[in-house]
Amino acid sequence: MKYYRLWVVAFLLKFIGSAWDASYHFKYLFEEYSIPHIVNFIGFTLGAFLLLMDWRNLQYMDRFSRNLITIGYVLFLIGIPLDFSYHIAFGIDLTTWSPTHFIYYIATDIMILGVWSGYYLYSRSEKPTWKSMHTWFAMFLLECLLFPNMQQENGAISYDQYINGKSIASKEILQLISDPASQIFGGIPQWVYPIYSVLMVGILTLVVIRIFRDYTIPVMAAALYILIRFIFKTIFFAVHYPTSYVPITILFIPLFYLLMKRSNWLAGLLGSLFYFGVLYAIYQSGILITPPLQLWEFIPVLIIGVLTPVVTSMVPSESLLKKKKQTA
Repeated sequence: MKYYRLWVVAFLLKFIGSAWDASYHFKYLFEEYSIPHIVNFIGFTLGAFLLLMDWRNLQYMDRFSRNLITIGYVLFLIGIPLDFSYHIAFGIDLTTWSPTHFIYYIATDIMILGVWSGYYLYSRSEKPTWKSMHTWFAMFLLECLLFPNMQQENGAISYDQYINGKSIASKEILQLISDPASQIFGGIPQWVYPIYSVLMVGILTLVVIRIFRDYTIPVMAAALYILIRFIFKTIFFAVHYPTSYVPITILFIPLFYLLMKRSNWLAGLLGSLFYFGVLYAIYQSGILITPPLQLWEFIPVLIIGVLTPVVTSMVPSESLLKKKKQTA
């Protein structure tokens, strides 16, 4: 169990480093050896050490899980020189949506899935609950899936500060901004934010429910994610770093699946409706500075909310996972 707790620490360090890095680059130019990068690298190194331990003596997880983590690490390492080359070729940008950044996201997703798979088999004698480390691994996967959205969550507040003459970005950053809205939001269409959020949270929620037969794990994972984001936001504000909107309304999506267990399509519909409706109300009222929204965006949001259960129906049933357990 200590082995998997150390993995939680490793992923938490990567979470801290990536969130700090997103805030950092809305204030300072790109630097290879910035403190956020170092924190992220410490988490990466701790995970590499844990992986090496299992390669030397396979005792903490099955071969499939170990190999999956290894693939994630190799892909991440490949992404580092590609990302540096991308910035050299195309210059400094603020976006989280570049192709090389997505190599990082996909690699980290694979790492988390590998560790989570190993823990799932390790704890197969216990019924999965939200009190176990399943919630932590679900939260880390949720964070990685939603990380691209921080471009618009950080951008919303940074742009508001800019247009009101209160920007805290460095002079180097401000000199790069020829089109503030495009640069700060990374050139990403505003409709991407709500649609991507509903899609990622919905798929993760349904996959977790289908595999673990537990509706509370995705709810608590989303709540934990929101809590940690609020902690980061408070710290960043205190040290005069750029802050971001915290996506509090994503909680409605897993919550409605918990409340309406017998009708997934209706839960998806209501969850996405409440997600967008409350977010739009916050945006219109100005209570919080959210990414920009338009009312018509609720249509594709609702469609995706209803169709997501169809996508997740292709996930292997629990019977297949039981066979995997027995084989392990």
